[in-house]
Amino acid sequence: MIRLWLSRRTPIPVREQLSAQLILGILSRRLAPGERLPSVRDLARKLKLHPNTVSATYKDLAARGWVVQKRGSGVFVREMQMPKSDGTLDAFVRSCLEEGLARGFPPEELQRVFGRTALEARAQRLLVVDPDTELARVLATEIHDATMTTVDHSNVEDAPRLLTPDTCVLVNARHAPAIHQALGAVSLRTIPLKSMEDVLLGQTRPPDDVLIGVVSHSPSILHWASTLLSALGFPPDSVIERNPGQPRWRDGLAACDLVAADVVAAALLPPNIRPIVFRLVTGAFLAELRDAVTVQKVS
Repeated sequence: MIRLWLSRRTPIPVREQLSAQLILGILSRRLAPGERLPSVRDLARKLKLHPNTVSATYKDLAARGWVVQKRGSGVFVREMQMPKSDGTLDAFVRSCLEEGLARGFPPEELQRVFGRTALEARAQRLLVVDPDTELARVLATEIHDATMTTVDHSNVEDAPRLLTPDTCVLVNARHAPAIHQALGAVSLRTIPLKSMEDVLLGQTRPPDDVLIGVVSHSPSILHWASTLLSALGFPPDSVIERNPGQPRWRDGLAACDLVAADVVAAALLPPNIRPIVFRLVTGAFLAELRDAVTVQKVS
């Protein structure tokens, strides 16, 4: 079970804090598919919450497809179902490789068994798609920085005009079913995102009496960051959100004790501000893509 942080000194409801961190745990696979979550009573006791709060959180996550509640057995992380293949041999091999990687089999072992590289079974052009176009841009930038290859990004509405036969669509697992339904039979893979523990790894928690600036074009990232900072106990008046797409967005940042920004927004900050750059995509996934791209460039 992942570590959970909750704060009662914030207007963001505890239930929303708990839900957001459990979803991040699932997206990062810190909470593995099929893993049994603590019982309502046990988690409520551990977090000092009313059992109804935990129960309502579990019911909400079940309704949104993140967990499965089994009567008499408990609550289990739901396996994120990948879309069915398009019936071709390449699609079948690709789906088998992706399933093998998801289950933890080494890429080189899968390569030996299938007699071909994972690259050959994957599309060669990468396109990140998300309802939040700015989040898609951040994820695409992180992947580009790791692989040094071109990575396009788009929202769902504009994605069809960017699709080609060799496009591999990369998506947040949260939106995978809806995006696949919207785009039809395409090669689609989910992007594993970091858990809260991963994001905070190596960071020292600042004192309570600091002013923190969070900078991003993405509404999703700004909401996610404010929720997690609230869970860590920082009151609303200690956090300012800035969107570089808005006028006078730099106002107040120089007064902040700490500024955190995504990889896109960090490049726009004034030279006198040195931000903590937070990254969302897991290192393992970036390494996998980097290895595949390296093979492609050599071959």
